[in-house]
Amino acid sequence: MNVKKIFSVFAAIFLLMLSASAANAKITEQQALSDERIAPYVELTRQYGKDFLPGRYAHIKETLSRVNPKEKIYAATEIIVEIGQFDSEHNAYPTNIDVYGKNLTPGFYTLDLSGEVPVMKAYAPDDKGEYKIFAEDYAVVMPEDNEKYAWLLASVETGEVRYLYPLNNFWFPSKWYEGEWKCSDGSEVELDDDGEIEIQDKKFGTYTVSDNRIAVKTPDGQRDVIFCANNPYEKTLVMTFTSGPNGMGMNAGVFVKDKDGKKKSNAPVFKAPETSTPKFPETPETPKQEFPKFPGKAPEVNLDGVYQTYMNGQQLVLQFQGNNYYIWLNGQPAEMGTFQRNGNILNCRKSTGETFTNTVQLNGNNLMLTDVNNMHITYQKIQ
Repeated sequence: MNVKKIFSVFAAIFLLMLSASAANAKITEQQALSDERIAPYVELTRQYGKDFLPGRYAHIKETLSRVNPKEKIYAATEIIVEIGQFDSEHNAYPTNIDVYGKNLTPGFYTLDLSGEVPVMKAYAPDDKGEYKIFAEDYAVVMPEDNEKYAWLLASVETGEVRYLYPLNNFWFPSKWYEGEWKCSDGSEVELDDDGEIEIQDKKFGTYTVSDNRIAVKTPDGQRDVIFCANNPYEKTLVMTFTSGPNGMGMNAGVFVKDKDGKKKSNAPVFKAPETSTPKFPETPETPKQEFPKFPGKAPEVNLDGVYQTYMNGQQLVLQFQGNNYYIWLNGQPAEMGTFQRNGNILNCRKSTGETFTNTVQLNGNNLMLTDVNNMHITYQKIQ
């Protein structure tokens, strides 16, 4: 999966799988390797990850949706991570953690490539000044080219998925923030090119931009900040606010660009530092397997058909068609592959080459799949 598709699928399947594991059990390398967003990039990360790691990054994780407070979406946080060049004296990468409104926290990152899946560890000083591990993640870099890449981090402890997006000219090109932006909850934000911000078509104050942060100042002197994740593919902007409607705390919404600003810009803009990276080799091609049109009528024989369930508020749709299977997450293609059935045993192979086994039980319109870790998922047949 390339970087472009991160916006449509992210790692929801991975997160669903991991969240269903035992609460106190660490995530195994085998579990991490079973996710198609990680496995294709393990070897590339092992060979070239150390060259791509230094840089300045926006930190992305799940945040409450302002559109539906019962759901979460991936959005920028108040954190920027700056990773320096490898320091042979400490055998690590010097790091500064920039949390908005607080002092920089120095630390170190290590990238261990010796295991089946690369592991990144983050160290920070405790109250006594001794460096302790505060995060340990499975980590892979997902590239398209020198600027179009991002890092996926999956917590070894909990399976929580986060991302690091480079603050470079691809993700945050010149004037990435300017224009009129509208969210499906009715929120409207206009960032004029003269440094003025309007909310719901009313002048709200002035703003300045630094990295992915939009700092706002109202005429009466109040200050606030919006943290942003820009999607240059879809021309959308995921904005994270520190407060929201109905007393919400930090929340985020996907804003669609309506039109560009018209005025000449006087707003000070601090360009994000650029990182110099080597040319990344092209990801090896795999045999192309196309998704069919989102499930239509399928013959109701054997396993053939369309099944649906909900996990953690996410819609999961599974289709069996001949010896092929397809999975959609919230209406978006997420996984596909082939299977051979031997009684109630399904021997499956993903389109990316990974194999796994499931036990299937079909009782009327209810289909239950059980994996080798005894994790059960029950679907209801809808077609």
